[in-house]
Amino acid sequence: MGSTTARGCVRENCQDCPVQGRLRCLHRLRDYLFFLVLFAAWAAPFLAGMTAGRHWTGLLVWLGLALIFFLYFEALILCRHCPHYLEAGASLRCHANYGLPKIPRFDPRPLRRWEQVLWLIWVAVLFLFHLPFFILDQQWPLLALTTGNLAVIWWIMRLTMCQRCYNLSCPLNRTPGKVREVFFRNYPDFARAWGKAKDESEG
Repeated sequence: MGSTTARGCVRENCQDCPVQGRLRCLHRLRDYLFFLVLFAAWAAPFLAGMTAGRHWTGLLVWLGLALIFFLYFEALILCRHCPHYLEAGASLRCHANYGLPKIPRFDPRPLRRWEQVLWLIWVAVLFLFHLPFFILDQQWPLLALTTGNLAVIWWIMRLTMCQRCYNLSCPLNRTPGKVREVFFRNYPDFARAWGKAKDESEG
């Protein structure tokens, strides 16, 4: 559909690409807005509950963890392994972390197992942070709403965004194998880093 491919892709344009529409190669405003709506569905009841319960210290701790995560840690562990990190500029242009600084250096290799585990743990801490506060304060409606929304968001992402994810290193990635094969043909730097270059050339 576009006349320009994503940076790092060997194709001159996206026309007739076999994975067009099946892989989120180019950032679209609608993708960012969709992700923002999903995040807001969790953040609104979370902030409402933390504020209503006057959990100010907990909220400050969460804010500190979130700032460290989004401003540096996620880029170091996850984002710098994504082709979006190659785009021009000092900040990210993707549906999930648009505008955040690209501080760590780009690395096309796949995540190690410990990196995946560490990323998942930090994500779990951030998005399940409300549990002890809401339970101890007996904020049952907000507990159900926040946790229920999180479960629905997880389900929606797994069915939609994760099946078209451009970052094959992400532990949540569900991109089909055939799409991955085309990706590695289009992105030889990633194919070499993942040890796929020889496989693809033989195929």
